[in-house]
Amino acid sequence: MLELEQVNIYKFIEKAVKVAIKEYDKEQKVIDEKRVFHNTKLLMKHYNDLKSHIVYSVSDINDITNSDKIELEKEDYDELYILSIKQSKVKTLIMISHVDVSLELLKKEQKRKGVIEKYLALEKIFIGEKTYEQIAEELNCGVITVRRWINEMLTELGIYLFGIEGIKLE
Repeated sequence: MLELEQVNIYKFIEKAVKVAIKEYDKEQKVIDEKRVFHNTKLLMKHYNDLKSHIVYSVSDINDITNSDKIELEKEDYDELYILSIKQSKVKTLIMISHVDVSLELLKKEQKRKGVIEKYLALEKIFIGEKTYEQIAEELNCGVITVRRWINEMLTELGIYLFGIEGIKLE
């Protein structure tokens, strides 16, 4: 009888652990989906700033004006610091190039589906820096529709940007 109770207890514990693991996996998927969406939105929010960083960041002595060169030549360069600036510029360039390719793929997909206005809303809000109200007026729809389209486009863009991390797996 004692052995039967132990077996039942072990079975109960085994079921409880399986249920807990399933629940944990569900929570992790939700967290991952939110993280991908958040990161995609953050990239798009700073898209123009990152583009400017690539163009205007000083990563080479040739990027410095003559008056700056004179002052800097007198200073002792910290090679590691300069290397980190160069690496930052390169990483930003790679990421923005990836975003540009992903945006182009998303645009083509929306054209193919016949709903290019969804992509245009995303482009206008993040790259064109327009307001939701301005976009709603331009696209002849409501502000809520614009918000819905942008959220939808950010979700799809996240798949292009982050691959499997951007897909909701059941």
